[in-house]
Amino acid sequence: MDLRQLEAQIGKTGYVLENRVAQELKSAAWSVISNKYYVDDAEQTVREIDLIAYQVSKVQHFDIYTTLIISCKKSESNVWALLSRDVNLRDPNADWWPLHTWSNDKAIHFQLNEPGTARRYHEQVARLGVADALTRPAVEVFAFQEMSVINGAPQNDRSIFAAVSSLMKAQGYELGALPARKKSPSIYQFNLLSIVDAALVRLMFNGTKVVCSSLDAEHYIARYIINKKETFARIRFIQADFFARALQDYGRLHLANCQWFASECDFFYADAFKNTKKSGVLDGEFSREVGWFLSWRTERHTGTRPDLSDLFVYWHEERKLLQVSGAFGHRAIPFLNADQEAKQRVARALKNIYRYEGPFEFEDNEVPF
Repeated sequence: MDLRQLEAQIGKTGYVLENRVAQELKSAAWSVISNKYYVDDAEQTVREIDLIAYQVSKVQHFDIYTTLIISCKKSESNVWALLSRDVNLRDPNADWWPLHTWSNDKAIHFQLNEPGTARRYHEQVARLGVADALTRPAVEVFAFQEMSVINGAPQNDRSIFAAVSSLMKAQGYELGALPARKKSPSIYQFNLLSIVDAALVRLMFNGTKVVCSSLDAEHYIARYIINKKETFARIRFIQADFFARALQDYGRLHLANCQWFASECDFFYADAFKNTKKSGVLDGEFSREVGWFLSWRTERHTGTRPDLSDLFVYWHEERKLLQVSGAFGHRAIPFLNADQEAKQRVARALKNIYRYEGPFEFEDNEVPF
């Protein structure tokens, strides 16, 4: 056997590209996971994604992961053609600013679910220096074809469709797996990249006219059904020789993510103690932290142990203080408001959970009937 033939033939596969991309990622300080397997939710078969890369930074009390899910494809005989038309950013049936994130931090989770967050995120990270990674699509890619480099004959879209569908399904799998896997406060922001070692072109449709032009990269907003739910996702096609330059902008994206999520966290806590929607997502944690202690202190004074598993805070605007409300019983209120041990324990919890350090008092909300 001529071993040199093996060396030459392996170059015709996509593995050389996959290794090259992995090395470029590592050189740019990205952590890389190769050939990760996941279960296809629709077909219940085991599938593989070529690369997952991430950068992680500790910001405030959480870890921020900027994540790249990457498919690598090679074609010697075909061009990848993206069939495009003018984009209508007012199309009510499209989402041109898809944002796929996950967080187990209550403040960030609240902010991410506020209306308009996805578009605001895209606009603000652009102002933080992200040039191309999340730019608004220049055109609407409505189909794709592999086309012969010899005569331009259309072949099929199997390899391109496989790249797109595997990226979206892998992202769906990762988003679904994180709640069970990640316990420490964390934020994940996902980006889907299809790296192709082949010519990449745009076929622009304008009426009956079609114009072809070469591309380094193109944004495609894909619509797919993941876990029986319609999902929009940004797929960025990148020509292999352009990837190293494109990667620089994803490094800027990670820095922008650190700034943006820190700012969102600060914004949440700026008025969390006044805003009942915000304080409501923290009240359960506050009850678990101090409810048992206040119940014990109350029992020592009154002989009755109240159920304080449902405490909440309320801002008294006229008096400019925070009220800690619960079913204390009216006899317990004068005692608790004078009890320094209870006040100190609750003050620490208010600071740690709501970031509140001002005056407060206990208030009874026990229902008499």
